[in-house]
Amino acid sequence: MLDRVLKSNTVWLCSSCYYCTVRCPSGIKVTDIMYELKRLGVEFGLVQEGAIAPTMSKEFVNLVDKYGRVHETLLMIKVLLKTRPFAAVKMMPQGLKLFMRGRFPLLPHRIAGISEMKKCAGAMTDALVTGLHPGGTKGDEV
Repeated sequence: MLDRVLKSNTVWLCSSCYYCTVRCPSGIKVTDIMYELKRLGVEFGLVQEGAIAPTMSKEFVNLVDKYGRVHETLLMIKVLLKTRPFAAVKMMPQGLKLFMRGRFPLLPHRIAGISEMKKCAGAMTDALVTGLHPGGTKGDEV
Protein backbone atom coordinates (compact mmCIF):
# COMPACT_ATOMS: atom_id res chain seq x y z
CA MET A 1 0.00 0.00 0.00
CA LEU A 2 2.80 2.44 0.87
CA ASP A 3 4.41 1.94 -2.54
CA ARG A 4 1.11 2.91 -4.24
CA VAL A 5 0.97 6.09 -2.16
CA LEU A 6 4.58 7.02 -2.79
CA LYS A 7 4.46 6.27 -6.51
CA SER A 8 1.39 8.46 -7.01
CA ASN A 9 1.67 12.14 -7.89
CA THR A 10 -0.48 13.21 -4.94
CA VAL A 11 2.31 13.93 -2.46
CA TRP A 12 4.28 15.79 -5.14
CA LEU A 13 1.33 18.07 -5.92
CA CYS A 14 1.41 19.45 -2.37
CA SER A 15 2.82 22.98 -2.49
CA SER A 16 3.64 22.99 1.25
CA CYS A 17 1.54 26.08 1.90
CA TYR A 18 0.30 24.69 5.26
CA TYR A 19 -3.30 25.71 4.42
CA CYS A 20 -4.57 22.18 5.10
CA THR A 21 -2.69 22.02 8.40
CA VAL A 22 -4.07 25.36 9.56
CA ARG A 23 -7.63 24.47 8.52
CA CYS A 24 -7.71 20.88 9.81
CA PRO A 25 -10.31 20.70 12.62
CA SER A 26 -8.53 17.67 14.13
CA GLY A 27 -5.15 19.40 14.27
CA ILE A 28 -3.51 16.92 11.89
CA LYS A 29 -0.20 18.21 10.54
CA VAL A 30 -0.95 17.23 6.95
CA THR A 31 1.93 19.19 5.45
CA ASP A 32 4.43 17.46 7.75
CA ILE A 33 3.01 14.11 6.67
CA MET A 34 3.40 15.09 3.01
CA TYR A 35 7.03 16.11 3.61
CA GLU A 36 7.72 12.76 5.25
CA LEU A 37 6.05 10.85 2.43
CA LYS A 38 8.17 12.75 -0.11
CA ARG A 39 11.31 11.97 1.87
CA LEU A 40 10.43 8.28 2.13
CA GLY A 41 9.63 8.08 -1.57
CA VAL A 42 13.02 9.50 -2.52
CA GLU A 43 14.91 7.49 0.11
CA PHE A 44 13.44 4.15 -0.95
CA GLY A 45 13.18 4.89 -4.66
CA LEU A 46 9.40 4.61 -4.62
CA VAL A 47 8.64 7.42 -7.04
CA GLN A 48 7.27 7.41 -10.57
CA GLU A 49 9.88 6.78 -13.21
CA GLY A 50 10.77 10.08 -14.89
CA ALA A 51 8.76 12.19 -12.43
CA ILE A 52 10.05 15.75 -12.24
CA ALA A 53 9.23 16.75 -8.64
CA PRO A 54 11.14 13.93 -6.87
CA THR A 55 14.13 14.46 -9.13
CA MET A 56 14.04 18.20 -8.50
CA SER A 57 13.78 17.67 -4.76
CA LYS A 58 16.78 15.33 -4.71
CA GLU A 59 18.92 17.58 -6.93
CA PHE A 60 17.92 20.65 -4.89
CA VAL A 61 19.19 18.99 -1.70
CA ASN A 62 22.37 17.80 -3.44
CA LEU A 63 23.18 21.32 -4.65
CA VAL A 64 22.54 22.89 -1.24
CA ASP A 65 24.76 20.24 0.36
CA LYS A 66 27.53 20.92 -2.13
CA TYR A 67 27.37 24.72 -2.50
CA GLY A 68 25.32 25.94 0.47
CA ARG A 69 22.71 27.37 -1.88
CA VAL A 70 20.79 26.42 -4.99
CA HIS A 71 22.32 27.16 -8.36
CA GLU A 72 19.19 27.45 -10.48
CA THR A 73 20.94 26.89 -13.81
CA LEU A 74 22.58 23.67 -12.68
CA LEU A 75 19.37 22.54 -10.97
CA MET A 76 17.30 22.91 -14.13
CA ILE A 77 19.95 21.32 -16.34
CA LYS A 78 20.25 18.29 -14.05
CA VAL A 79 16.48 17.89 -13.69
CA LEU A 80 15.77 18.22 -17.40
CA LEU A 81 18.57 15.86 -18.43
CA LYS A 82 17.35 13.23 -15.96
CA THR A 83 13.64 13.54 -16.71
CA ARG A 84 13.04 15.07 -20.14
CA PRO A 85 16.27 15.45 -22.12
CA PHE A 86 14.48 16.41 -25.34
CA ALA A 87 12.65 19.19 -23.52
CA ALA A 88 16.07 20.58 -22.60
CA VAL A 89 16.92 20.84 -26.29
CA LYS A 90 13.66 22.69 -26.95
CA MET A 91 14.50 25.16 -24.16
CA MET A 92 17.95 26.04 -25.49
CA PRO A 93 16.83 29.16 -27.39
CA GLN A 94 15.22 30.58 -24.24
CA GLY A 95 18.31 29.63 -22.23
CA LEU A 96 20.53 31.43 -24.71
CA LYS A 97 18.39 34.59 -24.41
CA LEU A 98 18.62 34.42 -20.61
CA PHE A 99 22.39 33.90 -20.80
CA MET A 100 22.84 36.88 -23.12
CA ARG A 101 20.96 39.07 -20.63
CA GLY A 102 23.09 37.87 -17.71
CA ARG A 103 20.19 35.96 -16.14
CA PHE A 104 21.67 32.49 -16.58
CA PRO A 105 24.85 32.12 -14.56
CA LEU A 106 26.93 29.16 -15.69
CA LEU A 107 29.15 28.47 -12.69
CA PRO A 108 27.93 27.84 -9.14
CA HIS A 109 29.63 29.47 -6.16
CA ARG A 110 30.01 28.04 -2.67
CA ILE A 111 28.81 30.18 0.18
CA ALA A 112 31.22 31.31 2.86
CA GLY A 113 30.92 29.22 6.01
CA ILE A 114 29.56 26.10 4.31
CA SER A 115 31.15 23.89 6.97
CA GLU A 116 29.12 25.66 9.66
CA MET A 117 25.96 25.24 7.60
CA LYS A 118 26.65 21.51 7.25
CA LYS A 119 27.17 21.19 11.01
CA CYS A 120 23.85 22.94 11.64
CA ALA A 121 22.04 20.80 9.06
CA GLY A 122 23.61 17.67 10.56
CA ALA A 123 22.49 18.65 14.05
CA MET A 124 18.95 19.27 12.81
CA THR A 125 18.89 15.91 11.04
CA ASP A 126 20.17 14.15 14.16
CA ALA A 127 17.49 15.84 16.24
CA LEU A 128 14.75 14.78 13.82
CA VAL A 129 16.01 11.21 13.65
CA THR A 130 16.31 10.79 17.42
CA GLY A 131 13.02 12.56 18.12
CA LEU A 132 14.46 15.52 20.02
CA HIS A 133 12.26 18.58 20.08
CA PRO A 134 13.17 22.27 20.56
CA GLY A 135 12.63 21.95 24.33
CA GLY A 136 15.31 19.26 24.47
CA THR A 137 12.88 16.51 25.44
CA LYS A 138 12.44 13.20 23.77
CA GLY A 139 8.96 12.04 22.94
CA ASP A 140 5.86 12.75 20.95
CA GLU A 141 4.71 15.95 22.64
CA VAL A 142 5.76 19.23 21.05
